[in-house]
Amino acid sequence: MEGGFTLRAAERSRIVCCALKTGIVFPMSSIDLSLHSCGIFGRHAATASDRPRLLFLVYMICVLLACSYTSTALDTGAPVPPEMFGDDYYKVYGVPDLTVSLERSSVYQGEQTSIFLTLTNRGRVTAIKVNSEPASDRRDEILAAQRELELERQRTTAQDVSVELVAENRSAIDVRRAVAYPGSIREGQTSAPLEFPVEIYKNTRPGRYRIYALINCTYQRDVAVKSDEDHPESPDVYYWYDRIAQVVPLELRVERRSDVEFEVLGVKPERLAAGSSDNVVRISVKNVGTDTARDLVARLRPESGIYVSVDESPLPRLEPGESAELVYKLDVSKDAVPGKLYLLRILFEFSDTYRDNLSDSENVYITIDLQRRVFLWAAALPIVAVASIIFIIRKRRGGA
Repeated sequence: MEGGFTLRAAERSRIVCCALKTGIVFPMSSIDLSLHSCGIFGRHAATASDRPRLLFLVYMICVLLACSYTSTALDTGAPVPPEMFGDDYYKVYGVPDLTVSLERSSVYQGEQTSIFLTLTNRGRVTAIKVNSEPASDRRDEILAAQRELELERQRTTAQDVSVELVAENRSAIDVRRAVAYPGSIREGQTSAPLEFPVEIYKNTRPGRYRIYALINCTYQRDVAVKSDEDHPESPDVYYWYDRIAQVVPLELRVERRSDVEFEVLGVKPERLAAGSSDNVVRISVKNVGTDTARDLVARLRPESGIYVSVDESPLPRLEPGESAELVYKLDVSKDAVPGKLYLLRILFEFSDTYRDNLSDSENVYITIDLQRRVFLWAAALPIVAVASIIFIIRKRRGGA
């Protein structure tokens, strides 16, 4: 990694593609990344099934390119030119190597939870090369060499670490807060758990899903200590920093909480009048899973504007393929918005063959209408009756 090197296009392609699969470390100032060198825009057209993965790879490489640009800016903007480090006392080899551990590798469909990651720095100093020996009769050089060797051992410390969590299939897993900053991690040290809130969508199929930890950090590439005869205990110290990016693939398993699965077939009536009360609403549900729901209680939680006077509908059993009718009694606020679809959430609490205290939910919608016209006719009846009497009286007088 010292001194830099150049890779041919084919070599760069293999390195980038392997990194996306296995988590290779990129010393960003040493490798010239190229989108075209990665074979993504090669001669062979991508199939429809390949496109999501290819787009994701393009995204990952763009992130690495951005890191490369940042690293170059750090190098060129450094106040100390690299020539200052050519004739220092020691050259130390080794870089930070951050590994990632998942505290929890399985989640459930429809779950909003948090994934916790920890980072461990397994970097090691692999070699120490002596560039020049301090003069035996120069106390200032001896102290400067000792100071440099002491500081060089910090080379494997990962500084200013950031971790971005990216789901390969974003239509299945939503990472709600994607970036965490654990600070600096010394050689052999493990970070505190890093929390990433996620949502697993309800329609996500059970199976294994790939997520990536994109790790960026700064490390101390080199140190140069220049002796000072006038102040031997306080030599001049120069630092040269570089940036490292790692792509670490992780696997998250999505499971169903139960083999019981509910589906709403319909609701009757589909419309209720604003201001109405004691409405009996019947919701048909079916167990489309492969296990039996036992001790089922279905609770109704409506949107604001609809109130439930009877909110529980118990069922002793619901076999696979069996349907049932849930019955509730609802009141509708007079301020409910006509024409609006109001959400009714059904919360299922049940047991299956293997576990107790399970839960699931389904949504159903109902439309709100204006107040029933019968009330308008009822209010108009006295007026119609009085008008009829007046009409009859006038007609009789006219005939007389």
